Amino acid sequence: MSGPTIALTLMTLSIFLIFLGFLVWGWKSGQFKNVEDAKYIVFHDRDAEKPECTGETTPAAKPKR
Repeated sequence: MSGPTIALTLMTLSIFLIFLGFLVWGWKSGQFKNVEDAKYIVFHDRDAEKPECTGETTPAAKPKR
């Protein structure tokens, strides 16, 4: 084997091992537990800051009959 072939093989192996390490780290730390919840985080934060955005009416906002 020539020098460039060995270097290319070692670089490919090292990149694969880095990817595999991040994959195992993400799996162990629970990054893949609830992937669908991430798209709703924006709405939860907004509702916590502004309770009037929840759609609930306050007694003062109800129309009088």
